[in-house]
Amino acid sequence: GDFSHEAMVARFNSDLANNFGNLLSRVATVVDKKCGGVGPAPRPDSPLAAVAAEAYRDAAAAWAAVQPSVALDATWRLMREANAMLEQAEPWKADPGPEVDGVLGDALEVLRLVCILASPALTRATETAWHRIGLTGSPADQRLPDAAAWGGYPGGLPVQKGDPLFPRFKPAS
Repeated sequence: GDFSHEAMVARFNSDLANNFGNLLSRVATVVDKKCGGVGPAPRPDSPLAAVAAEAYRDAAAAWAAVQPSVALDATWRLMREANAMLEQAEPWKADPGPEVDGVLGDALEVLRLVCILASPALTRATETAWHRIGLTGSPADQRLPDAAAWGGYPGGLPVQKGDPLFPRFKPAS
C-alpha cells in the first residue's frame, strides 16, 4: 500500500474529524437548539434510506472479505451523503418544525448506522457517539442485518454535545 504520515493525517482529518466528528457535533448542536436536546426519529421515506441500504450491503461484503478499508469507505459514503443533506437543508437556519425534525432524525439514524458499521474498526469512538445520540448498550452488540435496517433510531432520546470526537491533527512540518 501507499503510506505516508501526511496521507494518514489527511485521511484522519477528512474521514474522521471532518466527516464523522463534525456530523456528530453539528447534529448534537442543532438538536440542542431546535429540538430542546431531544433527537427526533428519522423519516421512513428518507432519501438516505436507499444510500444506507447500499452502504450496509457494501460494508458487510467487505468485512466478510476482510477488506476493512473498503468497508469503511462504504460507511463514509453514507456519512458524506448525510453531511451533504445537512448542507442543503441548513436546519440550523430554519424554524423548528417537521422539516427540521425530519432532517435531524435522518442524520441521527445515519450516525446510528455509522456506529454499527464502523464499530469493528473504531470501537471507542463508535461507543462514544452511540451514547451521545442517546442509545444504550453498544453498537458492537447489534445484530446484523436487522440492526442495519433504516428506521432503528427511535427518536425521543436525549442527544448530548461533547468534546470533539476526533480532534484534527496538524500536518508535521
